Amino acid sequence: MTIRLAIVDDHPMVTDGLDAALGTIDDLVVVARGGSAADARELLARADLDVVLLDVRLEDGNGIQALSERGPRDRPAVLVMSSFKTSQHVAAASRFGAAGFLLKTVPLPQLVEAIRAVHAGGLVFTQEQLQKGFVTLTPRERQIVRLAMDGLSNKEIGGRLSMSPKTVESHLTEIYDRFGIAGGRIELSFRAAEEGWLDIEPPIAAVGGPPR
Repeated sequence: MTIRLAIVDDHPMVTDGLDAALGTIDDLVVVARGGSAADARELLARADLDVVLLDVRLEDGNGIQALSERGPRDRPAVLVMSSFKTSQHVAAASRFGAAGFLLKTVPLPQLVEAIRAVHAGGLVFTQEQLQKGFVTLTPRERQIVRLAMDGLSNKEIGGRLSMSPKTVESHLTEIYDRFGIAGGRIELSFRAAEEGWLDIEPPIAAVGGPPR
C-alpha cells in the first residue's frame, strides 16, 4: 500500500530535502506541498492524504494553530516536525490531534518508521512528550502576559486594558501561583518566551470563553 504524504514547511530547502529523501522509499509518495498556515488548513482537510508532515512556524502563522482549528479528525494523520523542542508546541501537538512530534534532525529511517506507524493509526509521542503540560491562559491573561513581556508596568497594562493596576496585579499573582513562578515578571517573561506560551491561541471553547 502506498502512503500519500503532504509536506508543510516554509523553507524550500527543507521541503525539497524531505521530498527527495522520502522519494527513495518504495511505499511513500509526496503528493502535495505547502509553505503557509493557509496551505496547512487546506491540506489538513483533504480526504485523499494519509499523512501530513507539519512544521510549526510558518510564514503567515503557526502550523499547530491550523491543526487546532481542524477539530477532531483522524485523517490525514499529522506528524508535527520542528527545529525546536518547545514544551508548549509538544503539548499542543498532542492536545490538538497530532499523532507525533519529531525534530527535523530525526534520521530518515526513524521518520519513515514514524510515518508508517501513524498511517496505521498509532501514536509516536514519547512518554516524556506526553508528560508536557499545555499552558492554558484566558484571553485576558494572554493580553496581560504579552504586555508584561513588553516591559509595561501594572499601571500601564491597566491603562491599555481599561482595568485598575490592582486588578492587573491580581491576574499576575494568579498566574504566578498556578505555574509556580517565584521570580516575578522576569521569570514569567523568560518562561513564556522559552516555553512558547503565546505561540498558539487555542479555540475559545478550550479556554473557557471570552476575556474576563
